[in-house]
Amino acid sequence: MLGELLITGNEEDQRPFIAVLPSFAPDLEDVIVRGVVRRDLELTGLYRMLDDKVAPAGSYGFDDPVDVKAWRAVGAQVVVKVAARKQSNGQIQVSGLAYLLAAGEKPVYQKVITVTQEDVRTTAHRVTDALLGALTGREGAFASHLTFTSKWGKNPAVFAVDADGHNITRLTDPIATSLAPTFGPSGYLFYVMSRDYAPYQLMRLGEKRPLTLPFTNSVYSVAFSKDGQRLAVSVAEGPGSSIYAGNADGTGMKKVSKTELATHPVFSPAGKLAWIGGGPEHGSQRVYLDGKAVSPTGFSAASPDFCDTEDGVRLVYSVSIGGDRRDIVWSSEAGKGIARLTQNEGSNSFPACSADGRMLAYFSTRKGETGLYIKSLKSFTAQKISARGGQSLRWASLPPPGQGAKLVPEGK
Repeated sequence: MLGELLITGNEEDQRPFIAVLPSFAPDLEDVIVRGVVRRDLELTGLYRMLDDKVAPAGSYGFDDPVDVKAWRAVGAQVVVKVAARKQSNGQIQVSGLAYLLAAGEKPVYQKVITVTQEDVRTTAHRVTDALLGALTGREGAFASHLTFTSKWGKNPAVFAVDADGHNITRLTDPIATSLAPTFGPSGYLFYVMSRDYAPYQLMRLGEKRPLTLPFTNSVYSVAFSKDGQRLAVSVAEGPGSSIYAGNADGTGMKKVSKTELATHPVFSPAGKLAWIGGGPEHGSQRVYLDGKAVSPTGFSAASPDFCDTEDGVRLVYSVSIGGDRRDIVWSSEAGKGIARLTQNEGSNSFPACSADGRMLAYFSTRKGETGLYIKSLKSFTAQKISARGGQSLRWASLPPPGQGAKLVPEGK
Protein backbone atom coordinates (compact mmCIF):
# COMPACT_ATOMS: atom_id res chain seq x y z
CA MET A 1 0.00 0.00 0.00
CA LEU A 2 2.92 2.34 0.71
CA GLY A 3 5.21 0.84 -1.90
CA GLU A 4 7.63 2.52 -4.28
CA LEU A 5 6.39 5.36 -6.46
CA LEU A 6 7.95 5.09 -9.93
CA ILE A 7 7.77 8.04 -12.30
CA THR A 8 9.11 7.81 -15.86
CA GLY A 9 9.38 10.30 -18.69
CA ASN A 10 10.64 13.86 -18.91
CA GLU A 11 9.88 16.38 -16.20
CA GLU A 12 9.03 19.92 -17.30
CA ASP A 13 8.54 22.69 -14.79
CA GLN A 14 5.36 24.52 -15.76
CA ARG A 15 5.37 27.01 -12.89
CA PRO A 16 5.26 30.66 -14.01
CA PHE A 17 8.33 32.89 -13.69
CA ILE A 18 8.01 35.56 -11.03
CA ALA A 19 10.19 38.63 -10.59
CA VAL A 20 10.55 40.37 -7.25
CA LEU A 21 11.97 43.77 -8.19
CA PRO A 22 15.43 44.52 -6.81
CA SER A 23 16.02 47.43 -4.48
CA PHE A 24 19.04 49.70 -4.15
CA ALA A 25 17.72 51.45 -1.03
CA PRO A 26 20.09 51.29 1.97
CA ASP A 27 17.28 51.37 4.53
CA LEU A 28 17.12 48.26 6.73
CA GLU A 29 13.31 48.27 6.56
CA ASP A 30 13.41 48.02 2.78
CA VAL A 31 15.93 45.17 2.89
CA ILE A 32 13.77 43.28 5.44
CA VAL A 33 10.51 43.66 3.52
CA ARG A 34 11.93 42.59 0.17
CA GLY A 35 13.85 39.68 1.71
CA VAL A 36 10.82 38.41 3.63
CA VAL A 37 8.45 38.56 0.65
CA ARG A 38 10.94 36.92 -1.72
CA ARG A 39 11.63 34.10 0.76
CA ASP A 40 7.90 33.57 1.34
CA LEU A 41 7.27 33.26 -2.39
CA GLU A 42 10.12 30.76 -2.69
CA LEU A 43 8.62 28.61 0.09
CA THR A 44 5.22 28.43 -1.64
CA GLY A 45 6.71 26.45 -4.53
CA LEU A 46 4.20 28.16 -6.81
CA TYR A 47 6.73 30.05 -8.93
CA ARG A 48 10.14 29.97 -10.52
CA MET A 49 12.09 32.94 -9.18
CA LEU A 50 13.91 35.17 -11.68
CA ASP A 51 17.42 36.12 -10.64
CA ASP A 52 18.19 39.77 -9.91
CA LYS A 53 20.89 39.57 -12.58
CA VAL A 54 18.26 39.68 -15.35
CA ALA A 55 16.63 42.85 -13.99
CA PRO A 56 16.22 45.51 -16.72
CA ALA A 57 18.19 48.72 -16.29
CA GLY A 58 16.25 51.40 -14.50
CA SER A 59 15.36 52.97 -11.15
CA TYR A 60 13.85 50.91 -8.35
CA GLY A 61 13.05 53.47 -5.69
CA PHE A 62 9.92 53.52 -3.51
CA ASP A 63 7.98 55.79 -5.88
CA ASP A 64 9.50 54.66 -9.20
CA PRO A 65 7.03 53.07 -11.65
CA VAL A 66 7.33 49.44 -12.77
CA ASP A 67 8.41 48.95 -16.39
CA VAL A 68 6.07 46.04 -17.13
CA LYS A 69 7.12 45.71 -20.77
CA ALA A 70 10.80 45.47 -19.87
CA TRP A 71 10.09 42.71 -17.34
CA ARG A 72 7.97 40.82 -19.84
CA ALA A 73 10.93 40.96 -22.25
CA VAL A 74 13.18 39.13 -19.77
CA GLY A 75 10.62 36.34 -19.26
CA ALA A 76 8.63 37.48 -16.23
CA GLN A 77 5.03 36.31 -16.09
CA VAL A 78 4.34 37.73 -12.64
CA VAL A 79 5.98 40.91 -11.30
CA VAL A 80 6.03 41.93 -7.64
CA LYS A 81 7.38 45.15 -6.17
CA VAL A 82 7.66 45.61 -2.42
CA ALA A 83 9.40 48.49 -0.66
CA ALA A 84 9.61 50.24 2.69
CA ARG A 85 10.79 53.63 3.90
CA LYS A 86 10.94 55.43 7.23
CA GLN A 87 8.86 58.55 7.73
CA SER A 88 9.83 61.60 9.76
CA ASN A 89 7.66 60.44 12.69
CA GLY A 90 9.47 57.10 12.90
CA GLN A 91 6.64 55.13 11.31
CA ILE A 92 7.37 52.82 8.37
CA GLN A 93 5.55 52.93 5.04
CA VAL A 94 5.31 49.51 3.37
CA SER A 95 4.26 49.32 -0.28
CA GLY A 96 3.16 46.28 -2.27
CA LEU A 97 2.42 45.97 -6.01
CA ALA A 98 1.69 42.91 -8.13
CA TYR A 99 1.22 42.44 -11.87
CA LEU A 100 -0.16 39.34 -13.55
CA LEU A 101 1.13 39.98 -17.06
CA ALA A 102 -1.34 37.65 -18.74
CA ALA A 103 -4.09 39.92 -17.39
CA GLY A 104 -2.59 43.17 -18.66
CA GLU A 105 -0.29 45.94 -17.50
CA LYS A 106 -2.39 47.24 -14.61
CA PRO A 107 -1.60 45.97 -11.09
CA VAL A 108 -3.85 43.29 -9.64
CA TYR A 109 -2.75 44.39 -6.15
CA GLN A 110 -1.64 47.82 -4.94
CA LYS A 111 -1.48 48.99 -1.34
CA VAL A 112 0.57 51.17 1.02
CA ILE A 113 0.47 50.41 4.75
CA THR A 114 1.93 52.47 7.61
CA VAL A 115 3.19 50.47 10.59
CA THR A 116 5.59 50.67 13.53
CA GLN A 117 9.21 49.54 13.31
CA GLU A 118 8.55 46.37 15.34
CA ASP A 119 5.75 45.30 12.98
CA VAL A 120 7.75 45.49 9.74
CA ARG A 121 8.51 41.75 9.41
CA THR A 122 4.96 40.68 10.27
CA THR A 123 3.58 43.27 7.84
CA ALA A 124 5.84 41.90 5.09
CA HIS A 125 4.32 38.44 5.67
CA ARG A 126 0.82 39.94 5.52
CA VAL A 127 1.74 41.63 2.23
CA THR A 128 2.85 38.26 0.83
CA ASP A 129 -0.48 36.74 1.87
CA ALA A 130 -2.40 39.55 0.17
CA LEU A 131 -0.24 39.33 -2.96
CA LEU A 132 -0.96 35.59 -3.20
CA GLY A 133 -4.65 36.31 -2.78
CA ALA A 134 -4.58 38.76 -5.68
CA LEU A 135 -2.49 36.49 -7.91
CA THR A 136 -4.16 33.13 -7.19
CA GLY A 137 -7.54 33.85 -5.61
CA ARG A 138 -6.48 32.23 -2.31
CA GLU A 139 -4.64 34.26 0.33
CA GLY A 140 -1.37 32.96 1.73
CA ALA A 141 -0.61 31.88 5.30
CA PHE A 142 2.77 33.42 6.11
CA ALA A 143 1.41 35.76 8.78
CA SER A 144 1.52 32.78 11.11
CA HIS A 145 3.71 30.92 13.56
CA LEU A 146 4.51 27.37 14.59
CA THR A 147 4.88 25.93 18.06
CA PHE A 148 6.56 22.72 19.21
CA THR A 149 8.54 21.18 22.05
CA SER A 150 12.28 20.65 21.98
CA LYS A 151 14.95 19.71 24.51
CA TRP A 152 16.47 22.60 26.48
CA GLY A 153 18.90 21.29 29.07
CA LYS A 154 17.39 18.26 30.76
CA ASN A 155 13.75 18.95 29.99
CA PRO A 156 11.64 19.71 26.92
CA ALA A 157 10.38 23.28 26.62
CA VAL A 158 7.85 24.97 24.34
CA PHE A 159 9.17 27.00 21.40
CA ALA A 160 7.63 29.23 18.75
CA VAL A 161 8.98 30.25 15.34
CA ASP A 162 7.73 32.32 12.41
CA ALA A 163 6.55 30.54 9.28
CA ASP A 164 9.83 31.31 7.48
CA GLY A 165 12.03 30.03 10.34
CA HIS A 166 12.80 33.48 11.76
CA ASN A 167 12.59 34.49 15.41
CA ILE A 168 12.75 31.08 17.11
CA THR A 169 11.95 31.66 20.79
CA ARG A 170 11.82 29.49 23.90
CA LEU A 171 8.58 30.31 25.72
CA THR A 172 8.46 28.13 28.84
CA ASP A 173 10.64 27.61 31.91
CA PRO A 174 13.10 24.77 31.21
CA ILE A 175 13.05 23.76 34.89
CA ALA A 176 9.55 22.39 34.33
CA THR A 177 8.63 19.73 31.75
CA SER A 178 6.39 21.30 29.10
CA LEU A 179 4.78 19.30 26.30
CA ALA A 180 2.12 19.28 23.57
CA PRO A 181 1.63 22.99 22.81
CA THR A 182 -1.29 24.16 20.70
CA PHE A 183 -2.96 27.41 19.72
CA GLY A 184 -6.39 28.20 21.12
CA PRO A 185 -8.99 30.98 20.90
CA SER A 186 -7.65 34.49 20.15
CA GLY A 187 -4.20 33.06 19.46
CA TYR A 188 -3.44 32.05 23.05
CA LEU A 189 -0.92 29.25 23.47
CA PHE A 190 -1.81 26.23 25.62
CA TYR A 191 0.42 23.36 26.74
CA VAL A 192 0.70 20.70 29.44
CA MET A 193 3.25 21.06 32.20
CA SER A 194 4.63 19.03 35.11
CA ARG A 195 6.95 20.03 37.95
CA ASP A 196 8.75 17.58 40.22
CA TYR A 197 7.03 14.55 38.63
CA ALA A 198 3.54 15.81 39.48
CA PRO A 199 0.68 15.02 37.04
CA TYR A 200 0.66 17.05 33.84
CA GLN A 201 -1.79 19.97 33.95
CA LEU A 202 -3.16 22.21 31.23
CA MET A 203 -1.56 25.66 31.19
CA ARG A 204 -2.08 28.85 29.23
CA LEU A 205 1.07 30.80 28.41
CA GLY A 206 1.42 33.80 30.72
CA GLU A 207 -0.63 32.33 33.55
CA LYS A 208 0.87 30.68 36.64
CA ARG A 209 -2.12 28.56 37.63
CA PRO A 210 -3.35 25.58 35.61
CA LEU A 211 -6.73 25.68 33.93
CA THR A 212 -9.60 23.97 35.70
CA LEU A 213 -10.51 20.62 34.17
CA PRO A 214 -12.58 17.79 35.67
CA PHE A 215 -9.59 15.40 35.77
CA THR A 216 -7.09 14.51 38.48
CA ASN A 217 -4.82 12.40 36.27
CA SER A 218 -2.26 13.75 33.81
CA VAL A 219 -3.46 15.65 30.74
CA TYR A 220 -1.24 14.57 27.83
CA SER A 221 -2.35 16.76 24.92
CA VAL A 222 -5.04 19.24 23.94
CA ALA A 223 -6.75 20.66 20.84
CA PHE A 224 -9.29 23.40 20.12
CA SER A 225 -11.76 23.47 17.26
CA LYS A 226 -11.17 26.06 14.53
CA ASP A 227 -14.00 28.25 15.85
CA GLY A 228 -12.60 28.07 19.40
CA GLN A 229 -15.84 26.63 20.79
CA ARG A 230 -14.78 23.03 21.51
CA LEU A 231 -11.94 21.47 23.46
CA ALA A 232 -10.53 17.93 23.26
CA VAL A 233 -7.96 16.48 25.65
CA SER A 234 -6.03 13.24 26.03
CA VAL A 235 -6.12 12.17 29.70
CA ALA A 236 -4.37 9.36 31.57
CA GLU A 237 -6.93 6.71 32.42
CA GLY A 238 -6.26 3.24 33.83
CA PRO A 239 -3.23 1.69 32.13
CA GLY A 240 -3.58 3.96 29.11
CA SER A 241 -5.29 7.18 28.04
CA SER A 242 -8.62 8.42 26.69
CA ILE A 243 -9.93 11.32 24.61
CA TYR A 244 -12.56 13.60 26.13
CA ALA A 245 -14.33 16.41 24.27
CA GLY A 246 -16.49 19.26 25.47
CA ASN A 247 -16.77 23.02 25.69
CA ALA A 248 -13.74 25.28 25.33
CA ASP A 249 -13.91 26.24 29.04
CA GLY A 250 -13.53 22.60 30.09
CA THR A 251 -17.18 21.98 30.95
CA GLY A 252 -19.37 19.24 29.49
CA MET A 253 -16.46 16.88 28.86
CA LYS A 254 -17.48 13.45 27.53
CA LYS A 255 -15.36 10.44 26.66
CA VAL A 256 -15.27 9.78 22.90
CA SER A 257 -12.53 7.12 22.53
CA LYS A 258 -12.79 3.38 23.18
CA THR A 259 -9.25 2.10 22.63
CA GLU A 260 -6.83 1.52 25.49
CA LEU A 261 -4.56 4.31 24.27
CA ALA A 262 -5.83 7.57 22.77
CA THR A 263 -3.59 10.61 22.19
CA HIS A 264 -2.94 13.66 19.99
CA PRO A 265 -6.47 15.02 19.32
CA VAL A 266 -6.98 17.45 16.43
CA PHE A 267 -10.11 19.02 14.90
CA SER A 268 -10.81 19.22 11.18
CA PRO A 269 -11.96 22.53 9.63
CA ALA A 270 -15.53 21.19 9.75
CA GLY A 271 -15.26 20.22 13.43
CA LYS A 272 -14.60 16.49 13.08
CA LEU A 273 -12.27 15.09 15.73
CA ALA A 274 -9.31 12.84 14.94
CA TRP A 275 -6.82 11.21 17.28
CA ILE A 276 -4.38 8.32 17.55
CA GLY A 277 -5.82 5.19 19.15
CA GLY A 278 -4.49 1.73 19.82
CA GLY A 279 -3.71 -1.00 22.30
CA PRO A 280 -3.25 -4.77 22.51
CA GLU A 281 -6.83 -5.46 21.43
CA HIS A 282 -6.72 -3.09 18.46
CA GLY A 283 -3.31 -3.82 16.98
CA SER A 284 -1.00 -1.01 15.94
CA GLN A 285 -1.85 2.62 16.59
CA ARG A 286 -4.21 4.03 13.98
CA VAL A 287 -5.85 7.35 13.15
CA TYR A 288 -9.44 7.51 14.39
CA LEU A 289 -11.92 10.01 12.97
CA ASP A 290 -15.01 10.57 15.12
CA GLY A 291 -14.46 7.11 16.62
CA LYS A 292 -13.80 5.19 13.39
CA ALA A 293 -10.33 3.91 12.40
CA VAL A 294 -9.43 5.43 9.01
CA SER A 295 -5.69 4.75 8.60
CA PRO A 296 -4.57 1.40 7.13
CA THR A 297 -3.91 -1.60 9.35
CA GLY A 298 -0.34 -2.77 9.67
CA PHE A 299 1.15 0.73 9.85
CA SER A 300 1.66 2.43 13.21
CA ALA A 301 0.28 5.96 12.73
CA ALA A 302 1.04 9.11 14.71
CA SER A 303 0.39 12.88 14.93
CA PRO A 304 -2.53 13.54 12.56
CA ASP A 305 -3.45 16.96 11.16
CA PHE A 306 -5.78 18.33 8.48
CA CYS A 307 -4.86 20.32 5.37
CA ASP A 308 -7.61 22.54 3.97
CA THR A 309 -6.36 22.48 0.38
CA GLU A 310 -7.83 23.92 -2.80
CA ASP A 311 -8.79 20.34 -3.73
CA GLY A 312 -10.58 19.63 -0.44
CA VAL A 313 -9.65 18.67 3.10
CA ARG A 314 -6.84 16.12 3.39
CA LEU A 315 -5.86 14.04 6.41
CA VAL A 316 -2.09 13.93 6.97
CA TYR A 317 -0.09 11.86 9.48
CA SER A 318 3.14 9.91 9.89
CA VAL A 319 3.58 6.13 9.69
CA SER A 320 6.34 3.87 10.91
CA ILE A 321 8.38 2.27 8.11
CA GLY A 322 10.82 0.31 10.28
CA GLY A 323 14.22 1.01 11.74
CA ASP A 324 12.98 3.94 13.87
CA ARG A 325 12.07 5.75 10.65
CA ARG A 326 8.79 7.39 9.75
CA ASP A 327 7.25 8.75 6.56
CA ILE A 328 4.44 11.25 6.11
CA VAL A 329 1.35 10.26 4.14
CA TRP A 330 -1.97 11.85 3.35
CA SER A 331 -5.42 10.79 2.22
CA SER A 332 -8.91 12.12 1.83
CA GLU A 333 -10.52 13.38 5.02
CA ALA A 334 -12.19 9.97 5.38
CA GLY A 335 -8.88 8.11 5.01
CA LYS A 336 -9.21 6.95 1.39
CA GLY A 337 -6.64 7.32 -1.40
CA ILE A 338 -3.52 7.24 0.74
CA ALA A 339 -0.29 8.58 -0.80
CA ARG A 340 3.23 9.30 0.39
CA LEU A 341 4.52 12.83 0.91
CA THR A 342 8.03 11.73 1.92
CA GLN A 343 10.14 8.76 0.83
CA ASN A 344 13.84 7.88 1.22
CA GLU A 345 14.39 11.20 3.02
CA GLY A 346 15.36 10.08 6.53
CA SER A 347 12.75 9.97 9.28
CA ASN A 348 9.85 12.44 9.04
CA SER A 349 7.36 13.20 11.78
CA PHE A 350 4.82 15.57 13.33
CA PRO A 351 3.29 17.13 10.20
CA ALA A 352 1.45 20.45 10.55
CA CYS A 353 -0.38 22.18 7.71
CA SER A 354 -0.56 25.90 6.94
CA ALA A 355 -3.95 27.61 7.05
CA ASP A 356 -4.06 28.00 3.26
CA GLY A 357 -3.37 24.29 2.67
CA ARG A 358 -0.38 25.01 0.41
CA MET A 359 2.46 24.05 2.76
CA LEU A 360 3.34 21.31 5.21
CA ALA A 361 5.80 21.70 8.09
CA TYR A 362 7.44 18.68 9.69
CA PHE A 363 10.58 17.50 11.44
CA SER A 364 13.00 15.46 9.36
CA THR A 365 16.44 13.85 9.45
CA ARG A 366 16.83 13.99 5.66
CA LYS A 367 20.44 14.17 4.42
CA GLY A 368 21.54 13.51 7.98
CA GLU A 369 20.49 17.02 9.01
CA THR A 370 17.83 17.12 11.71
CA GLY A 371 15.62 20.14 11.45
CA LEU A 372 12.29 21.76 10.70
CA TYR A 373 11.27 21.66 7.04
CA ILE A 374 8.57 23.26 4.92
CA LYS A 375 7.25 21.28 1.96
CA SER A 376 5.25 22.95 -0.78
CA LEU A 377 2.11 20.93 -1.44
CA LYS A 378 2.00 22.44 -4.93
CA SER A 379 5.50 21.63 -6.22
CA PHE A 380 6.35 19.10 -3.45
CA THR A 381 9.77 20.67 -2.89
CA ALA A 382 11.06 20.90 0.70
CA GLN A 383 13.28 23.54 2.32
CA LYS A 384 14.86 23.58 5.75
CA ILE A 385 13.89 26.59 7.85
CA SER A 386 15.47 25.67 11.20
CA ALA A 387 18.15 23.31 12.48
CA ARG A 388 16.23 22.59 15.67
CA GLY A 389 14.39 19.27 15.93
CA GLY A 390 11.34 18.69 18.07
CA GLN A 391 7.93 17.16 18.60
CA SER A 392 4.24 18.04 18.69
CA LEU A 393 4.32 20.60 15.89
CA ARG A 394 1.30 22.86 15.41
CA TRP A 395 0.76 25.77 12.98
CA ALA A 396 -1.72 28.67 13.23
CA SER A 397 -2.35 32.08 11.71
CA LEU A 398 -1.57 35.21 13.70
CA PRO A 399 -4.55 37.09 15.12
CA PRO A 400 -5.59 40.20 13.17
CA PRO A 401 -3.44 43.29 13.82
CA GLY A 402 -4.10 44.74 17.26
CA GLN A 403 -6.14 41.73 18.37
CA GLY A 404 -5.47 38.51 20.26
CA ALA A 405 -2.54 37.30 22.32
CA LYS A 406 1.17 37.86 21.79
CA LEU A 407 3.57 35.05 22.62
CA VAL A 408 5.65 36.48 25.46
CA PRO A 409 8.23 34.15 27.04
CA GLU A 410 7.55 33.29 30.67
CA GLY A 411 9.31 35.60 33.07
CA LYS A 412 9.18 38.60 30.72
